[in-house]
Amino acid sequence: MAASVSNLDQDMAELRKSKYDAKSAAEAKEWISTILCRELGDDDLMDILKDGTILCELANAVDPTANLKYKSSRMPFVQMENISMFLRASSNLGLPQYDLFQTVDLYESKDPAQVLQTLYSFSRYANKKNPDISQLGPKLVEKRASPGKFSKEGQGIPAWNTRQYGYMGGANQSSEKVVFSKRRDIVNNP
Repeated sequence: MAASVSNLDQDMAELRKSKYDAKSAAEAKEWISTILCRELGDDDLMDILKDGTILCELANAVDPTANLKYKSSRMPFVQMENISMFLRASSNLGLPQYDLFQTVDLYESKDPAQVLQTLYSFSRYANKKNPDISQLGPKLVEKRASPGKFSKEGQGIPAWNTRQYGYMGGANQSSEKVVFSKRRDIVNNP
């Protein structure tokens, strides 16, 4: 029997496509149709979003200050420009760079799982901007300020035990009778 041989590009493409979850895509499609107040049809989510117009409408619905000027066109460069406008609006909304997909991920269906990740993250940041907007997936985590050096503000109570972390109150080699380059006595001489 001959061994099956594939190149790295094929393996990576298969891995990316295997991460695409149809259930999550259906949830995202439903969320988008709820935000836009219209049905999106029975096509696959990636096919619906490919020209970028739905994404631009979504960005304008979530953040009216985005004011994206998009065009519906069959020209590939216009469609990719629409997708790029959505990505810029998403970045301005606060999405971190690692949550954003690349234009080709959607346009050429290179990484549909990353597109879903962006939509889920977009919904969380949209909810943060406007709590009336529902969100997909888990809630967005808010950073809490660490208490710093003191556990109770202004009371001077240390948040940790100073001896536990090796602090010896200003001890040095001479005060602790540590001497280098001299002979060390093992037996105490009175």
